[in-house]
Amino acid sequence: MKVEHQVWQEVPGTRSVRMYPYLRKVDILSSNSYLLSSERFIILIDPGGLESQTKVLLEQIAGLREEKDRPVLVCLTHVHLDHSRELLYNQDLRGLPRMAVAVQDQGAEALVQRNRAATIADLLHQELPEDIAVEIRLIIPDEGDREFDLCGERIITCCDPLSLENGDCLPRQVLPLGDGDTLEFIHTPGHSPDSICIRAGEFFFVGDLLFGTAPVIAGIYGWSSEDLLTSIDRVTAFVEEGKVTTFLPGHGRELDAPTLLRALSGMRRETLTLSGIDRVDLQWVSETAGYSQELMAEVERLFTIIAGRLVYVAHVLDEIEEGGEADRLRGLIDSDLVDELIADFNLFSQDLHDGTIMELHLALKAGQIVSKLNRIYQEETLSEVLDLSLARRAGRLLEDYGARFRGYRPRTSMAPVDLNEVLEAVLTGLSGLAYGEEDILDVEDEAQFVRALVIRIASVNIFEGVDIRFAPPPGMIPVEMDRERFGETLAYLLEKLASAGMASIFFTAESIPEGGVLRGVWNGGDLPATALRFGARLAGLAGARLDVEPRKNGGVLRMTFRGAFL
Repeated sequence: MKVEHQVWQEVPGTRSVRMYPYLRKVDILSSNSYLLSSERFIILIDPGGLESQTKVLLEQIAGLREEKDRPVLVCLTHVHLDHSRELLYNQDLRGLPRMAVAVQDQGAEALVQRNRAATIADLLHQELPEDIAVEIRLIIPDEGDREFDLCGERIITCCDPLSLENGDCLPRQVLPLGDGDTLEFIHTPGHSPDSICIRAGEFFFVGDLLFGTAPVIAGIYGWSSEDLLTSIDRVTAFVEEGKVTTFLPGHGRELDAPTLLRALSGMRRETLTLSGIDRVDLQWVSETAGYSQELMAEVERLFTIIAGRLVYVAHVLDEIEEGGEADRLRGLIDSDLVDELIADFNLFSQDLHDGTIMELHLALKAGQIVSKLNRIYQEETLSEVLDLSLARRAGRLLEDYGARFRGYRPRTSMAPVDLNEVLEAVLTGLSGLAYGEEDILDVEDEAQFVRALVIRIASVNIFEGVDIRFAPPPGMIPVEMDRERFGETLAYLLEKLASAGMASIFFTAESIPEGGVLRGVWNGGDLPATALRFGARLAGLAGARLDVEPRKNGGVLRMTFRGAFL
């Protein structure tokens, strides 16, 4: 069934319940809100997190009460602030006459105890108000029917587990709405311990059940893979019985039964893979937000280089009447979309600086943008045009943030190597070009010639004019490192130094009891603080500790590796 934003509509499967949905795009600023009008009560499911949203909802509640004055019951699918903030902080909503709150028992306890972790208030740097009252605690284990005096209305909620055809059951509490209609609260923990779904007729409000495996969510306080799997299986069995037709999530648009079942099936597979992920706490958020800013600056730089080289090569090919290949190259990267995504992130970064958003918002925004960049990035095709190192570096940055955002350490390939041999090979590759003249001369047909010519045109030695030398000591220096990541780290540091005016750099290496040390003394230029921080992150993934000692008109960088046996 199509659900229209901010339009009153009948709830199928009920006698007199109507719904007014307030739907939002998917973010963590605020959830969707759903306002229900029944014979005995006005029900507000998830007030959300924005004052402008609450203002609209309060206007609708006032109109309903003019028609027929009834108590207002505010129901939370869980207590995360994007769903509950307005209930906690908005005085107009909290001050409604004849208003009561219904929350699952563990969530109610979290509110009363002002548990900032359970509400994610700690991640958003917010305090909780002291005078939080919850009149109805839902789905308390081993509790029978309960009688309430709800703002002058005597009600009995029935704790009646919902039996499923597969033999399982869903913990359920039923609230009579009058005229034969009911509201069913069903406990579905996993996303959080207090998560519930709510049924009204054929409508099923699923809260954040579908976001239980989302990055940042998996690993948050109270998240449980075991509980999530149980809830997924139970809800799947319930949906398959066909008693509900439309599913209304806490974020995003409505879903039909086939779409929800596919989503739940995918979630189940993904949940089974989620082990060993980081705990999402305040330190994780702060580190990830800082990392996202450094990463996006480097992504922007690399994509600008890639796009610039493609444009230049396409121009040259047009000049020699190779328009077909020129058009193909122009289509490899949607530069306008990349610019738009990076600009969007930079605006978010400015909002963080201005204090209008939190670090958690920035980390999530970076995750969204990296996902979109991954969809338009064609590393395999780009490597046919550009040197593999440049193409691979951009792809690895996106992959690394995706892993970090998911809660994992980025993948590395540590292996024992000879530091002398690896350094010499890396510096030779950086100082040379990605082609040989024989690559153009030794071709068999026109297509191979064009490809070789493209690589020749796209090749740029940015270290031309920079004196890069290495004096290897005798013998071997066995260390453990990720060889590819080491090469990318050194390329990043040298590129930053070259763009800052480095004239020369002299490398030496030595064995130490713990392993090996690479030392580079450079003249001219300074390494910016942001480049140093990001370089240290890259070096860490390569297996090294990076230290930089600034000096007058130059400095010294050191990369220290653990020893290994060859």
